[in-house]
Amino acid sequence: MKSGWFMENNDSPGEPPYDVIIVGAGPAGLSAALTISYFQLRFMVLEAGAAGGALMQNYPWKHVDSYLGFPNLDGRQAANLMVSHVRKEGVEIRENEPVQDIKRNRKNHDLLRLVTNKGEYLTRSVIIATGTIGTPRRLGVPGEELKGIKYAIEDPNLYSGRNVLVVGGGDSAVENSLNLLDRGARVTLVHRRNELRACEEYKNRILKSPAQVIWNTELKGVSGNPRAEKATLVNKRTGEERLMPFSNIFIFIGYALETGWLKKIGLRMHGNCLRVNQGLMTNMKGVFAAGDIASDIKRIPQALAQGEKAAYSAYKYLKHPYWEKNGSGRRIKLPWPHKHFNKKKKNKL
Repeated sequence: MKSGWFMENNDSPGEPPYDVIIVGAGPAGLSAALTISYFQLRFMVLEAGAAGGALMQNYPWKHVDSYLGFPNLDGRQAANLMVSHVRKEGVEIRENEPVQDIKRNRKNHDLLRLVTNKGEYLTRSVIIATGTIGTPRRLGVPGEELKGIKYAIEDPNLYSGRNVLVVGGGDSAVENSLNLLDRGARVTLVHRRNELRACEEYKNRILKSPAQVIWNTELKGVSGNPRAEKATLVNKRTGEERLMPFSNIFIFIGYALETGWLKKIGLRMHGNCLRVNQGLMTNMKGVFAAGDIASDIKRIPQALAQGEKAAYSAYKYLKHPYWEKNGSGRRIKLPWPHKHFNKKKKNKL
């Protein structure tokens, strides 16, 4: 096995630290793990939930059409392909072990100490590939706590023949609406603006579909006992109110990313993304980031590419290979994020 240097209870005295610990077992983390395995470094992957990331946990039914060479996969199939591939290479994935803190080791500042819900680990570098799935955002409207209101679809087939309301205008709202339609649901899509934010393909498909799209309208309340039965919809421009019956209500208005632990350890953010340099290193030495957490382009191909790049950068950081040097024999250094991002623009006269 290419990566068979694993040792249990890494925090026990006398055992060497890991070279790399990868945080997250989605596409970016698994891509980084596969690349690291060929470098014969001592490493492992920590995953807060199940291996496969959001594809496995949040979108097992999702149609994956951006995975080159593997058309017509759903999320679960794509995740299983990736997980089985890295496990065949001997990669150790520790599931249900979320990272809670990363800090410098007191005795040796070149080492990082990762704290999880199950223990502590010493490592020389870290690749953060946690994705951006956090807590679903709520509208905060009356009745939102009733049964029948959901923020994810476990299985679209369960809603065949039902009259459902979908709230939102981005990729998640429109894609979920299309999947519900494909399974025979009657879909009403409500968006607070007069134009959808979803990608062009999804927009064209939903506008040509049997779905009823209600523009410039917000969900203002839900009624029912004990389940949600009716929704109060208000037109933002006219103030007109409508009370409409639905068997289920789905709210897709994004996620509140849980970045508290990232900010606590001093990592700099740019919106919901970690700031990284050209080599995907954060402002903390030895800590790299890849995938959705480090990119505005949240697609599987981007995550796979960044995972590999972060792995290469971690390897260069650890081993300083000869091919990283320029003609003078000096190692090439990439700019740190705080120098790269915080340059003040000169005012043009």
